[in-house]
Amino acid sequence: MLNLQEQTAFVVGQLAGLGRWIGMPRLAESAVELSGRLDLKSEIESAVSAVPFFRTKSWDGVLRLGLYRAAQYALVRATGARTAIETGVLHGLSSAFLLEGLAANGGGTLHSIDLPSTYEAGPSNADGFNDTLPPAIGPGWAIPQRLRPLWDLRLGKSADRLPELLDGSRRIDVFVHDSEHTFETMMSEFEAVWPHLRTGGVLIADNIDCNTAFFDFARSVGVIAHVMPTDPDHLVPGSSGIRFGVLIK
Repeated sequence: MLNLQEQTAFVVGQLAGLGRWIGMPRLAESAVELSGRLDLKSEIESAVSAVPFFRTKSWDGVLRLGLYRAAQYALVRATGARTAIETGVLHGLSSAFLLEGLAANGGGTLHSIDLPSTYEAGPSNADGFNDTLPPAIGPGWAIPQRLRPLWDLRLGKSADRLPELLDGSRRIDVFVHDSEHTFETMMSEFEAVWPHLRTGGVLIADNIDCNTAFFDFARSVGVIAHVMPTDPDHLVPGSSGIRFGVLIK
């Protein structure tokens, strides 16, 4: 298991490399900035402390929550984003990092779409991921209270709720796919969002090794697919080692 210094070096190094590829050299600086946010770590720890269902109760540093979440914060900061959309919320840990980035940029709105996987009803997705919310708790429960004024939660399928958000000439800065990881859902979200993503905007997709949608879409719009790894502590023997992907419009 990596110690905190090694985990920090891993996250900063990966974001420095991504920053060089996509022309955003401040990504690594944003990771360093994030590493000092002890308030965010404490707020998340406070939220999960009273929920027995949630396994991890504390972290020795905010970057322990992973490269994926740190990258979301860094990309929001580097783009100066004020408008972001994510599909898939569950506990809201990734949402918290997106919201923290918006807050550091001076404000904005994160529009989140979620079809909840409740403890009582089981997973709402058909992609083999079986995580659910804790009993009698709704999506986004781990988001710190101070960040919630920037949060707009919309319940339902992305196929139904995305068109509402994208109606008219809305332009978005950052889009994150983390809902059902089937080819059909991923491709439909990418195709719906891309025309509304501003030039220089960012599309982030989690679990891109589930199918070829992320790579097929990147090829269809003629942009480079940037692939990011799983954190070393979370590698599973025989897995691809791939965690998420980034496209820059």
